[in-house]
Amino acid sequence: MKHGSWGFCRHVFLRFFWGGALSLLLCGGAFAQEEPITLDFAQAYLEPEGAAAWAGLVTLPHLWDKAYPGRAGRARYRLELPPVPADGVLRGLFFSRVGNQVEIFVGGDLIAHRGVLGDSRHDATKAPLWVPVPASLLSATTPTVLEVRIAVQPVRWGGLAAPRFGTEASLLPQYRERYVWRQWGAVAVVFVLALTGVIAGGLWYLNPEPVYGYFALCAPFGMLRYGDRLWEVPPLGWPLWGGIVAFSLTVHMLLLVRFSLALLGRDGMGVRRGFWALLVAEAVLVWCAYGLGKPWCWTAGLALLFVPSVWTYAMAARDALVARQTEAVALCLACFIPLGAGLYDFLEIRVSTESVGRSSYLPLATMLFALLMGWLILNRYARQVRAYQGLRNSLDEKVRQREQELQVSYALLQQEHAQHAALLERQRIMRDIHDGVGSQLVGLLSLIGKGRASRAELREHANAALDELRMAVDAMQPVDGDLATVLATLRYRLQPRLAATGIQVDWQVEELPTLDGLTPHMVLQIQRILLEAFTNVLRHAQATSVRVCARYQPEMLHQSPRLVLEIADNGIGMDSTVQTRGQGLSNMRARAQAIGALLEITAAPGQGTCVQIALPAPGTPATPAPAPAAPAAPSM
Repeated sequence: MKHGSWGFCRHVFLRFFWGGALSLLLCGGAFAQEEPITLDFAQAYLEPEGAAAWAGLVTLPHLWDKAYPGRAGRARYRLELPPVPADGVLRGLFFSRVGNQVEIFVGGDLIAHRGVLGDSRHDATKAPLWVPVPASLLSATTPTVLEVRIAVQPVRWGGLAAPRFGTEASLLPQYRERYVWRQWGAVAVVFVLALTGVIAGGLWYLNPEPVYGYFALCAPFGMLRYGDRLWEVPPLGWPLWGGIVAFSLTVHMLLLVRFSLALLGRDGMGVRRGFWALLVAEAVLVWCAYGLGKPWCWTAGLALLFVPSVWTYAMAARDALVARQTEAVALCLACFIPLGAGLYDFLEIRVSTESVGRSSYLPLATMLFALLMGWLILNRYARQVRAYQGLRNSLDEKVRQREQELQVSYALLQQEHAQHAALLERQRIMRDIHDGVGSQLVGLLSLIGKGRASRAELREHANAALDELRMAVDAMQPVDGDLATVLATLRYRLQPRLAATGIQVDWQVEELPTLDGLTPHMVLQIQRILLEAFTNVLRHAQATSVRVCARYQPEMLHQSPRLVLEIADNGIGMDSTVQTRGQGLSNMRARAQAIGALLEITAAPGQGTCVQIALPAPGTPATPAPAPAAPAAPSM
């Protein structure tokens, strides 16, 4: 190991300086104010594993991984503490960085240690060290020997920073400042990352946008990396734990890059492929560094992280200058400090040969970046909420306008439907009157014109025309699907004529369900079928009695429920030839078919005639229908 001549001259100068100071003290001079001194040189005895031991003068700070990369080992550093007056003032040693495991001896006595030498579970380099030195171990006339023994593991950045020796009043504030900077700074970073990560995760749960997801995912990896310095005894052994922490830093940084690019709207396929390629490359470098003991691989991994970071910053700067994007401007301002801090840490701590004991600025810069990004995320979400609110208000207004238009359209459609229904009803009424009353009146006029008809024939035709007119009027009366009311009205119309001929009528109407499809057209067709049946009884049957039956027939095998109307007389009946030739019977069948009913006529000579009409019906009967014997008097 080689050391410059300047270091040796500096050591000789310090020896003469302390000798002169001691002479002044013995001559009666006194220290006006004792300043701490820095011990920059040490006699070292280095024992690397797998290599020859070395002894000689070294300049502090001394970094083991740069002297013996990839090797574990032990080292002893012998320094000299200057003589101090016996003034009762407590003095001590301040080590900004020492380790990985350390034992400190003053005058041959062990006064402090961290961990057990060689036990890799302990790492003393994570926090500064303050060691009070008992006054009984210090000499007022000669220098006191200080010996620092350390054990180091490869790629763990062990070694010895230049210790400072002085009074407690002068050095303890420096120790506390460094402790707060390293330890409480790490606590602050972890807290900020946890807070912003939880916020981003909650926003991602409400709105699964990649921007929130990337930041929520990178936060735990950053917490693991920066919170590592809070664990003097890590949960896993070395070098496994070191590889995990190093890989966590790479994932944290790469996810921050993806978050920034997603924030700029540039998270495309190329970015995704580059992310995975860099992640694989970083994993290989971390494995080579910590698995194979090659520190330069981790240095290369850290240098590689600057490539996507600088490129992202360039994209943000371009969007900020060209497109004037607010988020790009905020991202440029937020990334400037972490990039500068990362570059400083890389050059001054990772690359420099005098890096032991220097503080890293990247954690605090990361905390500032996380706070700014947290504000940016919340601001983005607030803008999205306002945009969604505006869109919802716009959609509500459009929906209200559409509803009003639909209401107007529906009113017009209803009006047109009512007009069309009224037109169809008028046409139906005109058709019914034309086919019924009109044909009867035409026949009556024909008889009158011929002059050969008797008064009885004229009366019969006039009554038929009047019956048609009454049926047309009765069909337009509201019946609300009640077939019993239709039968009661028909009975009211026909009972006097039947009684005048001496025919007894037996009305048997059971409980009937409501027919929802009982329209005026259907009522009129039923009335005409029944009227035709009664007319046949009066004209041809020579019957003395007629039975009118209405009943509900429930569902049976291969037959749906139906309402059955029967008109049976005890007249002379008729043969099959009459049933096929009769015009009246053909009209009855046509009317039944027009309303979806089944008409069945059963007759035989001398055995009377039975006319049966079957109408489709619902499955269960309704409440009892009113008796047809006492109907309300219809109009006309």
